[in-house]
Amino acid sequence: MYGSKIASIRQARGYSQDYVSSLLEMAQNTYSKIERDEYKKLDEDLLEKIAKVLGVSTDDIKSPTPIIMNFHDSPQSGQYTTNYQTDDKVIDALLEQLSKKDEQIARNNEVIKSLMSRLKKP
Repeated sequence: MYGSKIASIRQARGYSQDYVSSLLEMAQNTYSKIERDEYKKLDEDLLEKIAKVLGVSTDDIKSPTPIIMNFHDSPQSGQYTTNYQTDDKVIDALLEQLSKKDEQIARNNEVIKSLMSRLKKP
């Protein structure tokens, strides 16, 4: 009944069926049946859990109209293509930037100390 909409949202998030089914604590083949509308036990509680994992409301899933997904406001913001994994290259680049900033701050502190010592001299 809502399977194709659930599948569309999952795919838009960049999630695999394995990933979503693991968060729902169910077998992947069972979750697959939900997306194919072959799962007969899709009650409100399960629909609510699916909506939460996908970062939408149950009304979004139930609505006959397409939903507009705003990834920036979703609980999974910035995570939808990586399944909560961070690229090591991004972390390394950020650490390098922080190191450069620390060096700049240290140099600025030395300049400030030098200027302050000149001000104190008669």
